[in-house]
Order: sequence, then C-alpha cells, then structure tokens
Amino acid sequence: MGSVRGQGAGSAVSGEVAFACEISEDRRKAAVAASGREKDGTRLVVDLLWYQHPRDAVDRLRELNLKHDPVAVVIDPRSQAATLLRPLADAGVPVTEPATADVVVAHGEFLDLVNDGQLVHLNQQPLTLAVRAAQQRPLAGAQAWERRLVVDQSPLVAATLACWAFRRWEELATPGVWVI
Repeated sequence: MGSVRGQGAGSAVSGEVAFACEISEDRRKAAVAASGREKDGTRLVVDLLWYQHPRDAVDRLRELNLKHDPVAVVIDPRSQAATLLRPLADAGVPVTEPATADVVVAHGEFLDLVNDGQLVHLNQQPLTLAVRAAQQRPLAGAQAWERRLVVDQSPLVAATLACWAFRRWEELATPGVWVI
C-alpha cells in the first residue's frame, strides 16, 4: 500500500491504513479520515482525506477502499453516518460498526494518544477547528465526543474512529497476540 494524502499539506500516512466516516449533525458535510503510522512507525497519524457534502461519500469511500485496501472502514451505526451503511454494502465496501463500548474506548485511547504525544494530525482546518471546539459527553459510564456543537465535530469523530480501527488491527496483526 502506498501513502495516503488528504486535502491538507504535510506528511502522509504510510503503509496500512484505516478509514472512518462521519456526517455532520446538520448533514451538510461528511468527513473521511485515515489513520496509520508515520513513515518511521513511531506515532499514529490522522489525515482528513475528504470533507464535502455527504451525497458523494459512498463514491469516495468506494474509491479509497479500492485504491488503498484499508484494514477497516468504520461507521458508527448510531450516528448520522448510519445512512451510509446500506449504500456502502451495496457498493461492496465492508464496514466495521463499532459498539457503544468501542466508541468509549476509541475516545479514551484518542485522548491518551494526544496526552502522550503519540498522535499527529496535519493541521487541516476542519479537523483543527473541531479539536479546538471539542467537548465531551457521558456515554456508557465513560465519555465520548459531543457531536451536537456549533462547530462541526465530524472530522474529529472520524479521526477518532479511524485511530481506534487501526489500533485494533495492529493488536490482531502483532505476533503473539493469540495464545493457545
């Protein structure tokens, strides 16, 4: 797999990659984010690949899926993006649907990565604005991103879910993860 580069300038995700998509609360924008390792393999990178009207999200995800063969394409089935699930299935794009507990874990791990300096994003304006405005909400005894804000949170939610999926793939792809 080659590198993936989004709409912003900067370094690219290199190697295996996970994608996630989220639709804004007002349904005017869809964000597709990628997550993978930096070229040197140290930190996780999130890249906002696409941020446009949701009507073209299925086509964009299908193109990305064919071009990059991602380890996962994630959509939260309890979000605005759930309306993409059937069209993606019809387009032959396999989708990972996180459970509520997975969304909680994704949020916590994302914050841990940020706090530990292990996450890089490419200073793409929609993602940067979402991060600056981010708020948390209670979910299943823990926290998740509050999606209903004036500033669109879909780039941040997509980035968080892409990181979660990529980390799950890394866990499963690591030798010795299965003990018999």
